[in-house]
Amino acid sequence: MLARTTLRPGAEVDESAVASMNALRARVDARALAKIRDYDPGLPAGNVDAIRSFISDSLTLALPLTAYSVETLLGPVTYFVHWAVFVVGCDLDALIIFDRELVETYVREVLPPDLAPGTRRNYRAWITRVAEVVNPNKNPRVPMPLNEKSMESPYTDDEVVALDRWAAGQPTPYRRQGAAMLVALGAGAGLSSIEIVQVTRDSVTLRDNGIVEINVVGKGKPDRRVIVSAQFEAVVADQLEGLTGDAFVFLPRRARSENDVVSAFVGRTTRPPGTPHINVRKLRNTWFVTQMVNRVDVLTLMEAAGLQSLESISRLARFVPRPSGDDRDAQLRGVL
Repeated sequence: MLARTTLRPGAEVDESAVASMNALRARVDARALAKIRDYDPGLPAGNVDAIRSFISDSLTLALPLTAYSVETLLGPVTYFVHWAVFVVGCDLDALIIFDRELVETYVREVLPPDLAPGTRRNYRAWITRVAEVVNPNKNPRVPMPLNEKSMESPYTDDEVVALDRWAAGQPTPYRRQGAAMLVALGAGAGLSSIEIVQVTRDSVTLRDNGIVEINVVGKGKPDRRVIVSAQFEAVVADQLEGLTGDAFVFLPRRARSENDVVSAFVGRTTRPPGTPHINVRKLRNTWFVTQMVNRVDVLTLMEAAGLQSLESISRLARFVPRPSGDDRDAQLRGVL
């Protein structure tokens, strides 16, 4: 417990904590320490130098309490910490970096999408084991399900209101606009993370009657047209003011268009207690359920969502409130 406090640069670290960490270092196999010292992950050398000591001490704490080897943990932990510090912008603080929500975001949204489910679970287990040791209060020993076929539940009405508060509470106009656009493009248009990142001004059409239309261009997929839900039309329309050509609609000042732009942005935002976990799949599923509640026909919904099968729709149907018995009868008769 004392040694953990040395992984918090902003906290007061007394001599007993330093002594505890030194004692742990002395007990770690010299070969393991050499592996950490000499490891070259192929990332920018200056960045690696800045985080190497932090990673070394994190593994020093974790290795005696896990069956995993230093070779197993070193690569996944290094890439995760590098992403957290140099992409998300986290301070080099174990209580911030080794946070369960940040680990889940990295595993689910940043690791390559073609990674096998078993490999993804292994990465999560390796990083989480270190997180459990260095930041136990933020990492309960009950892992979230990590199954590619699991379904993120949609946000409730109260959670959508909380997301609006989250967006409105950001400290700068640019972040407020970014947060509002993230919710609008996810819950209001059903876009995925990479689609949100790649939407440009040229791909959005504002019609005279107020309808907002997005032309979604997917790599290797046919283009599709999505109409933004009326609830979010004004958010998107307001953001378009002053944008031209190929300017990005979400975070227009950026130059990057990789899939992790969304998770990096969310990681930098202010999230007061009670803010729901911000997840693009949940936003997209909220859009799906809203369309089903509004009785959008299946083929129209599949076309707008870019789906080739009914699997996602059928699995989300359980979140759609059932009508009364009389209304179901009327639907089947064709009189409702």
